[in-house]
Amino acid sequence: MGKTIFKLEKHQTLFDKQGFIILPFLTEDEINTLSNYFDETHPNLIDNNFVSDSYSPDFNYKKKASDKIVDVFNRAYENYFTDYTPFGGAFLYKTPGNQSALAAHQDWTIVNEETDVALNCWVPLCDITMENGPIMIMPGSQYSKHNTLRAPTLPFFFSGNEDVIMEQLEPLLVTAGTAIILNQSVIHYSPANESNQIRKAITAGVKSANAQMYFHYKIPNENTLEVFKENDDFLISFEDFMQDIGQRPKRGESVKFIPYHLPKYNRDEFKKLVHQLKKDAGYEVNFSNQNTEVKIKKQVNFFTQLKSIFKL
Repeated sequence: MGKTIFKLEKHQTLFDKQGFIILPFLTEDEINTLSNYFDETHPNLIDNNFVSDSYSPDFNYKKKASDKIVDVFNRAYENYFTDYTPFGGAFLYKTPGNQSALAAHQDWTIVNEETDVALNCWVPLCDITMENGPIMIMPGSQYSKHNTLRAPTLPFFFSGNEDVIMEQLEPLLVTAGTAIILNQSVIHYSPANESNQIRKAITAGVKSANAQMYFHYKIPNENTLEVFKENDDFLISFEDFMQDIGQRPKRGESVKFIPYHLPKYNRDEFKKLVHQLKKDAGYEVNFSNQNTEVKIKKQVNFFTQLKSIFKL
């Protein structure tokens, strides 16, 4: 399990149990500052899409936006975290349309999760409803409960069983400025924005203080990962995001090779695992997705979906 990163024990305990925690985060003035900055820097929005600034080829823009986000977030960071280092942020938006969903996925392994922790602070700049594309989380699916490595060249441990995961997702309907703070390894998903308004949000990273950043690359046709040390800004450093994440890194320092095999489960074993993870997180197990009011569609590979979104 990673280091303590929350100041309050009750926050750390709930985060460790669920894989996420919901906390009040931005003031009204801070929401307005970031929302206005978004509007100024996004005069042209892509219709019927999910878009993250992280995928832009413009490093200077990404760095400015990241610095702006971190500057505004610092007050809340200081309020909640201890022994931490921020590692940037990015704007996300969904324009209305049925192609703006984001497939169920886990974020990459970017620190040594046996000794450190990496968080994703997801903060909407508008109220979140079932109509405008909420984050939905599978409680208990974090690294400390189910140990797997994640990388863009690796399938997820639930690949092929997405329908089981979809049944156990919990929608998190929060107001503007509220943070959903996720362990990087927890499974999350976001349905399409079916409202008539833009859904604006921010994702920003926090890690254990001075934790080394890593990127894992699977050697083709081998059960081996090459591990690279990376700078703290590497997540916004990709020149061509969709192409670069599937290739051996151009940046960073190769430090070791490790054997790696994803765990394999038959259908019954996987269902039992997922149900147990969710129960351990303190949630009831759903046997259909009717409570979430989300239509389950056939899930595609996460990065295949992103390529489709960006017409690449």
